[in-house]
Amino acid sequence: MKNKTKLRIFLVLAAVCVVFLGILCGCAGGSGKINELKAAYSYDNNSGLLIKFPSEIEFAPNELLTYENNKTKNLDYKILDLILPGRDLYTGEIYDYKATIGYAVYNNELVFTEVPVFYAPCEIYVLRGRADAFVITINTENAFLINLSDTGEYGEYSVKKLFDDKNIENYWDKNSTSKLIYAKTISVSPDGRYILYVSNRDYINSANPASLDIYYCDIQTGAEAKIMNFDGKEFLCWENLDINPGASGNFLFREAGYSLTGNKIYSDIRRYYINNANGTKEDIFFKIDEFYKSYEMIDDRYFYATEARIEENAPKKTDIYILDLYSGEIIESSVGKYSTIWRVRLSESKEYLAFFGSYINVEGIAIPEIVTLHLETRSIAPHYEQNEGVYFVGSFYWLPDNILSVNFHNTTDAFNDLSRLHKISHK
Repeated sequence: MKNKTKLRIFLVLAAVCVVFLGILCGCAGGSGKINELKAAYSYDNNSGLLIKFPSEIEFAPNELLTYENNKTKNLDYKILDLILPGRDLYTGEIYDYKATIGYAVYNNELVFTEVPVFYAPCEIYVLRGRADAFVITINTENAFLINLSDTGEYGEYSVKKLFDDKNIENYWDKNSTSKLIYAKTISVSPDGRYILYVSNRDYINSANPASLDIYYCDIQTGAEAKIMNFDGKEFLCWENLDINPGASGNFLFREAGYSLTGNKIYSDIRRYYINNANGTKEDIFFKIDEFYKSYEMIDDRYFYATEARIEENAPKKTDIYILDLYSGEIIESSVGKYSTIWRVRLSESKEYLAFFGSYINVEGIAIPEIVTLHLETRSIAPHYEQNEGVYFVGSFYWLPDNILSVNFHNTTDAFNDLSRLHKISHK
């Protein structure tokens, strides 16, 4: 899963069992519907797990499923009750914050879900390669390292408050109209060592109370340090450790601005070194051509850009350009009738793209749907318009073997959310 686990809550009256219906009929574009699961799921590429969005009042079986050869396997999980010392954003007072989560250990890593009846908003960040510790944040400014193998004052686990706040009262200005965002976690490094966060903790000494700086915390050493002012900048991803094994602590970011026509544009992709023996702090990682100023990331290796072209006596069309950050390879393709595309995702095999695409029908209405693009042949296949009866197409995820998992949210009956798995094959 990504470092950051996003959970959707529906309260319903009874638990539902996960049942595979076998190989059924195909859908548009030559893809075959092979499975159907009750409720909605995300897919964690790191652990190879389907993670069920909670939809029962009580924790039900089959919340975490392995996906192997179109079969699933139940995983044992435990329930963890957390009582954390939160700090109120406006008053600065400390209070007990209670959250209940469920977790399982799979391939020596923690995988999380949440118990809906005890729902309390929080963000969970896994630490790769560790099955005994994780990071949790509440209300943006409170971050904690939870160690399940140690005991502490808060129960059968130890809790360490991250980001030093011993001098926080010195920052607190009760007459200020700007609230203090002490530390908003934005990412944890793939090796689980570094945490990045943004904060306006120095706003009293700044001419701009809303100004944000970016910091890091080293979990191994406990060291914390300010990196740079982060106004107008965006975190993109960490440098890929599979390609560059020595890149621990290197992250990529960009600056955002606007063109003369008012369109948002971005700078070259820059790299920052948290721990570099050579002393270099930052450099240009990828030079962005003028043609690709509106690029967006797909993952930590690929990004995409679109460019609208007006040809004489021809309708407006949108092309997509897939660029490899490391090789510089560019794949170009038309996306046909879709004037707007978003949430572009590359399949594990690198054979297909999937994205949400929107086109204008004959009645002048924008119609969004899921689209797959075969990169070798440039063939395009639409799947599911957003108006499929009472079901709303909510999200999709790539699984191994070019299988696309599509979530449908029932707009009238929360009992009947479902996820369909499709084998994508443009034949």
